[in-house]
Amino acid sequence: MSDQQPAAVPRRPSRRGVLRTGIAAGAVGGTGIAAASAADAFSGDRATAARPAARRSRPGNSGVRLRWLGIAGWEMTFDGHRVVIDPYLTRQGFTGADGKPDMTRKLEVDHRIIDRVLREHLTGAPEFLLLTHGHWDHLADVPYLLEHPAWREAEITVLGSETHLHLLTAMGVPGKGRKHRPAVVSGGEVLRHPLMPPGKQSRPDYTVEVVRSLHSQVGGYGFDPYGTLTAPPARPRTLNDLVEGGTLGYQVTVGDRLSVMFLSGTANFAAREVSGARPDVLVLGASGHAAVHDYFERAVETLGRPRVIVPSHHDDLVTPLDDPAVHGTADRAAVDRLRKAAGSHSRVVSPRHLEQFEL
Repeated sequence: MSDQQPAAVPRRPSRRGVLRTGIAAGAVGGTGIAAASAADAFSGDRATAARPAARRSRPGNSGVRLRWLGIAGWEMTFDGHRVVIDPYLTRQGFTGADGKPDMTRKLEVDHRIIDRVLREHLTGAPEFLLLTHGHWDHLADVPYLLEHPAWREAEITVLGSETHLHLLTAMGVPGKGRKHRPAVVSGGEVLRHPLMPPGKQSRPDYTVEVVRSLHSQVGGYGFDPYGTLTAPPARPRTLNDLVEGGTLGYQVTVGDRLSVMFLSGTANFAAREVSGARPDVLVLGASGHAAVHDYFERAVETLGRPRVIVPSHHDDLVTPLDDPAVHGTADRAAVDRLRKAAGSHSRVVSPRHLEQFEL
């Protein structure tokens, strides 16, 4: 069960410029976090890294905003752009009468709550939809979202592994006549938006770097359902049909202003894949890592102690998003442990469901 800039000059990674923050701990609805510089660029083989010139901004005035969609779902918006990661809003039950996970349960899609969230919070279609892995609590709502009237006429690039895209194909994505673009990635890609104009040189508005990652490992040193696919299967009907299919992380870098790394979909990571990265902001899976040695400590240290760390994938997975009780389902103990691991060099911001906050 399921519980990130291109280099300009070859050189060793340098330290990040200071990221000034204006966060009041635990209160994010109207809170600001300021960026003083973009992160070090890095590549999958860690051969090169470079940092753009710093551009300072006042606290809370970077123009880059995050919104937690619950579980491992995130919206990142800036300058009229929107990127969405693992948008799962249904939050269906996944246990049997005995309280243990039951992967034979039929997949459900809560049209009501998806319609409401798109109407009141996710008010525009993203340019990129980024998938970290294939489990139901990450991928199951994607076909309905892509066919939703609010999104279906947009051109959305969906990034995921071969398995993830085979699962989506089996679920009818991209859909007849749709302009959505599923694109296979495996880690190491540095993608720009917009595309390079023919015959012209231009800087992108932002880049998306893909990194190889790992799934959480809990009691028994495993997770379920696991597996990979080399062709589309029969249409998925149960939780068990949506297999992991490899895990990915993503770093989104906005010009020379700010970089946000999303190791958000699981509570594990591949340290050697991200060594040398220096994101300004780290969104980090925070629960379900009983079998992972020194997870928080290694993640914080490997990524150069990011100035801002935001926990992810640390709620109960099932309380409806429009139930006020959902805010109380976040794992506060996990957030406290993350704060302890982060120490005084990083500010840990505890997000609230569906509430946007500025970096």
